[in-house]
Amino acid sequence: MPTLATVMTPFPYHIDINAKVEEALQLMAQHKVHHLPVTRDGDLETVISRGDIERAHAPGHRLEEQQLYVHDLCARRPYIADLHDPLDRILLAMADAGIGSVLVMREGELAGIVTVTDMLRFCAHYLVQVTQPLDDSIA
Repeated sequence: MPTLATVMTPFPYHIDINAKVEEALQLMAQHKVHHLPVTRDGDLETVISRGDIERAHAPGHRLEEQQLYVHDLCARRPYIADLHDPLDRILLAMADAGIGSVLVMREGELAGIVTVTDMLRFCAHYLVQVTQPLDDSIA
C-alpha cells in the first residue's frame, strides 16, 4: 500500500497566522497552490485554503469590509497524518469527513501537504497503470 510520502508535496510553503489574507493569496498565486499550512511562532497551527478566503470575500459575509488576517479565517483544526500512513486510510478519512487537505508530519515536524487534487491525480495515474495490458505485443 502506498503511503502519504508517495503523494505529498514536500516542504510546502506556509504563512504566519498573523499575516494579512492578501499575503496568503499572493503566496498561493505565486506558487500555484490552493492550500497553505499556517504557523504561529514557527509552530504548525492550522491550514488555510483559497476557498476559505473566497467565502470571506463573498457579498454579505460579516468580514467582507474589514482588513482580514489569516487568523480570522482559521477556526478549524487541521487533519494531520504521518508520512508513513497508508493512502487508503487517508483517502477514506478525507472522503468521510469532507477534508480538502492533510498536513503531513515526520517526527513531529511539517514534512508536506496532500490535497484532494494530489489524491485525484495519483488515483488517475494508478488507474492508467493497472488497466494497461502487461504485454503490448499480444494482439
